Amino acid sequence: MSTVCETLQVARSNITARVADRPKKRRGRPPLPDAELVSEIQAIIAELPTYGYRRVHAVLRRKA
Repeated sequence: MSTVCETLQVARSNITARVADRPKKRRGRPPLPDAELVSEIQAIIAELPTYGYRRVHAVLRRKA
């Protein structure tokens, strides 16, 4: 990073401050309200009763 800053003739602290101030990108869908999430989990369990919490979580992630 110091080589890039020297090439651009800017202070390294300026670059690190800009990177730190950048808003974090959110990934995935926004979180569901608890009631909606519970009903979705119950629907998955009714459809696939042998699935445990890991598989149910994978199904929920796939639907996202």
